[in-house]
Amino acid sequence: MTKVEAIIKVMQDNWGIANWKILYNELEKYYPEIKKSNEWQAWIRWVLYREIKNWKNFKKIDEWIFSLFDYDENNLLLDEDGSDIVTQWKSFIKTRIKQSQLRTKIIRDLKICPFTQINDDRLLIASHIKPWAFSNNRERLDLNNVFIFSPLFDKLFDRWLISFWENKSLLVSRWLSEYNRKRIGIFEWQIINLLPINWRENYLHFHREKVFLD
Repeated sequence: MTKVEAIIKVMQDNWGIANWKILYNELEKYYPEIKKSNEWQAWIRWVLYREIKNWKNFKKIDEWIFSLFDYDENNLLLDEDGSDIVTQWKSFIKTRIKQSQLRTKIIRDLKICPFTQINDDRLLIASHIKPWAFSNNRERLDLNNVFIFSPLFDKLFDRWLISFWENKSLLVSRWLSEYNRKRIGIFEWQIINLLPINWRENYLHFHREKVFLD
């Protein structure tokens, strides 16, 4: 199996998409020799970007998220029973409307950013725990798949630089410098008491295991 074929298999295992963490962690299953080179991560990046540049096999759909070339994120939208793909354009519009309604509902229910306690809805953002690109229609519109944060903490969470354990303790990525951690005022294992965890455990597990930059 070639590196390209192995990347395809990993993406097929993950709904047609993958980020760097998924590729680094799961590629060895299909390409056992991959980590024998000291430059194995660079080789993965080179292969992926070469294919994207040549319009073959893969494409970039978001920052750090890649997919199979024929993947259409709107096609991930499922009927209510999860059994069939619905009409793409109508479903896309319907889902965007519901996403706006979701933000309204989640801000009404949760009220504040658990880090800053800001409660001005103009300064609050609904952050998907299991990212939009990885979620099916039900998950995208599930109130339990959302936190609300003020903009800085939304950006940290959305860029996978922080995550959480079920006991509300904070995980901070090594990709975030000690200097910036201190400036922001966060630290590893910090307890975020106001973070709503109940019913979000499965989504949090996905966030930690699949996207958080550990």
